[in-house]
Parts: sequence; C-alpha cells; structure tokens
Amino acid sequence: MGNTDVACDAPTTAPEEPVPALRALRVLELLAGMEQPASLTAISAGSGLSKTRTYRALRNLQDSGFVHHVGRSGYRIGSRAIALATLMSPRPALIRSTRPVLMRLALGGGETATLHLRSGGHRVLVLGEEAPHSALRRVVMFGERSPLTSGCSGTSILAHLPQAEAEQIIEQQLAPEQRPRMRTQLSEIREQGYAMSFSSNHVGLHGISTALLDPADGYPLGSLAIAGPEARLPERKLLGLVGSLQAASAELAPRLAVVIGPNSSVRLDSLDVTIQELLTR
Repeated sequence: MGNTDVACDAPTTAPEEPVPALRALRVLELLAGMEQPASLTAISAGSGLSKTRTYRALRNLQDSGFVHHVGRSGYRIGSRAIALATLMSPRPALIRSTRPVLMRLALGGGETATLHLRSGGHRVLVLGEEAPHSALRRVVMFGERSPLTSGCSGTSILAHLPQAEAEQIIEQQLAPEQRPRMRTQLSEIREQGYAMSFSSNHVGLHGISTALLDPADGYPLGSLAIAGPEARLPERKLLGLVGSLQAASAELAPRLAVVIGPNSSVRLDSLDVTIQELLTR
C-alpha cells in the first residue's frame, strides 16, 4: 500500500457560486439520478443550493418543459429533458468505436465489460457487453449513476482528475474520517494504473477498471471496467485481467477523445428528420 497523497491535503480555493444557467443544469442532472418524484427539500439537499435557489432553478426548468411539477409529490424529469437525452445519448460514431472493444473484453475475460462516463461527481454506465453466461443484467442497469468515490469504475476516473476537482468531490461525498483513506487509494490507483472494488456498488460483485485518458492532456473521459460475481472474480483473477484491460483502454481512449473529448474535431451527423425527407425516400 502506498503512502497518503499529502499533496491532496493542501487547501484549495473555494469554488465560485455557479451562474443561474449552471445552477439549473446542476439541479437537472441531480434530479435525473434521483428516485422521482423528488421533493424540493431532497433536491435542495442534494444540490447544495438553498431552497430558494433550488426552487427558482426548478421553476425555470419547469417553464421550459425540462421538469414536471407533480403537486405535493414533487418534481420529475420532463419530456423535453428526455428528448434532449435521446439526442445526446451515445451516437453511432461512439457505439462503432466502443462496442468491438467491449465485446472483446467480455469474451476474453468471460464477464461483463462496461463503459462509464463522468457526470459531475458521479459516473454513468452508458454501454456494455456481456459474456454468454453473465448474470449481471439482473443487477446492473444501463444508465446507473454512482458516486466517483464508490466502486472501481468511479475511483479510476477520480484518481486522474485535477487535484482541485478531485478534492472538491471527496469533501462533498465523504465524511472527514474517510477522506485520508480515499486519498491514499487514489494515489495507489494512479501509481498502478487500475482500480479494484469488492462489493462496493453491488453486494457479491467484484470489478476492476482503468481510466480512459484523453491523449492530448491526460484528462479522464471515463473508464472501462470488467465485473462479475465474487466467486468467479477473486482478487487473483482480477489481477489477471489488468493487461487486457489496460490494452483496451489504450486502444479506446483516442477513439473516444475524437468523438466526445474537448479537443474533438469529428463532425457528428444530424439526427433531424423532416416530413419532406420521409416523403421523398
């Protein structure tokens, strides 16, 4: 085990209060990952905003159709947000780049291989391929959202975030007594190049993950993970998957950066279809 990453203990500048548009996005992102309908109190607590600011953000989102208010029951994601999510969901270019790599990992490791992307202080499972005998479809859901401080697919991303970003997430999600251990864990992940977890998000499931780093600047775009039942994936077996997982990440990261990275130059096809186009086909 490595030593505690002392550099992470250095004080960081407090984040600036987000502008109203970013407040609304934060609230929308939070609500999308909550059980719905969600109350104003729960959304306010989760977002870290006052009830007044949370209500204003929800009201603006409601007026635009991104959120629906269902009376005393609270708020739920609206039809416009769902339509936007469809447009922004993994596009054909991303799927073409990712699926062959995931399938190769799943067949080679005999377990489930998944792709996760960061969503604020969380990660979201966006794509996956399963080995023929895998039973994970019964417990892992696509679209599942978990904190970056929980599970190997999250900690592998967190370990490669800039120090200030990582520290802010650690302080938001963990109690003070848990933070030193997390900093040590992240330091070890950076050093060894992978993260492992044992029943962290789902009881009885073990996993191993590597970060997908943008070749231009090393920023984590997401993570690749292999997971399966603890009986089939003891620590010894997980360590045997490191080589194939790191090779897959090295292959996939540049492709992913081209499609969704901040330095991407790829041109994405429009998903708009007009009535006239349908009539002329």
